[in-house]
Amino acid sequence: MKLGRIMVALPVAGALLAGCGGSGGGAGTAPAVQAGQASQSGSGIAVGEPNPSALAILPFTRMARGAACADVRNRLFVIDGKQVFWDHAGKCADASYEQVLYGNKPETVQCTHGDTIAGPRTACPDATAKPLFDTIVANLDEPDLGLGSGHKVEAVPFLPQEGTPVAYTTVASSLISGVTTRTNVVIRDQAAWEKLWAEHASTQLPVLPAAGAPKVDFTRKMLVAVFAGEYHDACYGLGIAGIHAGADKLVVEVNERGPRPGVMCAQLATNPMQVVAVDRIDADVAFQVAATVDVAFETLATTSHSEVADERNVVAKDAAAFAQLWEQFSPGTAAPQVDFGKDMVVGVFMGMRPNGCYATGVGGIARTASELRVQRIDRVPADGIACAQVMTAPAQLVVLAQSSLPVAFATAVQPGTP
Repeated sequence: MKLGRIMVALPVAGALLAGCGGSGGGAGTAPAVQAGQASQSGSGIAVGEPNPSALAILPFTRMARGAACADVRNRLFVIDGKQVFWDHAGKCADASYEQVLYGNKPETVQCTHGDTIAGPRTACPDATAKPLFDTIVANLDEPDLGLGSGHKVEAVPFLPQEGTPVAYTTVASSLISGVTTRTNVVIRDQAAWEKLWAEHASTQLPVLPAAGAPKVDFTRKMLVAVFAGEYHDACYGLGIAGIHAGADKLVVEVNERGPRPGVMCAQLATNPMQVVAVDRIDADVAFQVAATVDVAFETLATTSHSEVADERNVVAKDAAAFAQLWEQFSPGTAAPQVDFGKDMVVGVFMGMRPNGCYATGVGGIARTASELRVQRIDRVPADGIACAQVMTAPAQLVVLAQSSLPVAFATAVQPGTP
């Protein structure tokens, strides 16, 4: 099995993150809302003093990064330069989601809506903010939060909590590229993307124009690309093994795969590459080589109609845990036999989805010195694809050799059909 782990997005579930800045990051597009100076005319504020009504975003990003239940969704928006909206959710037993509208400081809570032990609850200490807040909560999936042209809504790109996996979508992957020098690239604007694409596509026949670059919304996304340079065997591969938040950087793990012992490889000139999209983030990007060994696994069962309604990843290392897992996967049916003296089971569940074009599965498993890494691949409908309109709950269970190492999951989203 080859790993080639492809994490994504989006997601996103995940934090709302922040052109071509080389191998590191650059200044993002966070709103210009830092506290500034006020004039003397009627303000009561001396020149040079911070304006107490100005909105400083740093306290909000610190708050969001440290949130205890925000592993599914964690987003900040500035509204009209004077209010901040925070939307976060996680896999918590209680208080699993919350939306909050603030004034210019985290202390100035205007409205809240969230999960409580007693059920969903909405409260608005500032009653005048309730109509705006209700509109936002009803339109969380809209880029403008349903507020329309009468309001300015700016997403705040920030780094999620350290260690948080960041989902990503593969934009391009190939063994042949016009980029023949080993390099890592971060792309944050259309001009840089068209320039890179033109160089990559220059070896294609017919040559692809720069205008043929896959479309990317750079107001919301940025690209991370890895190019291996030139090799002379078809067994060599390179890809992104995972992306996660570091202490102050976005960390991209690059996986290299050479020939396996005893395997004959065609002597062909190759230039392996991969480009992925992640949510924009206002942070530098660090690349590091992931030293991994592929782990063999076999599919135990797969379905589009599991009984698990929520999205999750599961590991079962003993018969009792597996029995519970199987009852959730396929209640009322006989579970397959697994020898837990030597094997264990990994499961991926996509949760309830609205049509038949959604699917999930394990794309690869690799071992590092400190953990097992499971590549989960989620397939979602591509634009223009006709899908059967039926509720599904895709899931897959695989069996692999027992390991005492902790198991980490990386999720890749691939547009297309199952």
